Amino acid sequence: MDTLDETVLLQDIALGDSKAFDEVYRHYHGEINRYVLKFVKSTEQTEDLCQEIFLKVWEKRETLPNLQSFRAYLFTVSKNRVLDFLRRAATERSVREEIIRASLQHANDVEESLQSEEYRRYMQKVLLELSPRDREVFRLCRDMEHTYEEAAEVLGISRNAIKKHMVKAIKFIKYSAGKSFGLSFNSLVIFVMSVW
Repeated sequence: MDTLDETVLLQDIALGDSKAFDEVYRHYHGEINRYVLKFVKSTEQTEDLCQEIFLKVWEKRETLPNLQSFRAYLFTVSKNRVLDFLRRAATERSVREEIIRASLQHANDVEESLQSEEYRRYMQKVLLELSPRDREVFRLCRDMEHTYEEAAEVLGISRNAIKKHMVKAIKFIKYSAGKSFGLSFNSLVIFVMSVW
């Protein structure tokens, strides 16, 4: 949004134009949401605060045309609202608990994401150590979820041959997983295949 457009929109908002306000809201909402979330950690609390921030802007709409920078004003309102919230959180147990819970969940999500990536890379490495046919059969049956019959048809070999390749691949992966991570084959493969 260029400065001229924003100036016109702010003048329209000052006169009570809700469509102009909606346009400014859509333009800035994502940025303000990310800013607030950085401090508050809870998506639910963040959304509530964003609504309060934009409501404050609407309530003070008559002053908008006089601003040097609407963006700076919006971030000042956001910063003040976040500080008020954090002060309240310091004294209200339920709010403090919500922030702690959301922070822990965020930390867990990040940790799980890193572990998922580590396991995915590990599985790719292990699969490269299989023979080409074992790897192909494993990917068809585990990654693409083909039955042994379907995999046999795709590769033009017997169901029994598919089963032998799978047994061989699973034994190798199970051995590697136990050696590297101390994990059972099932826990590793189920986890990795869910994020593959």
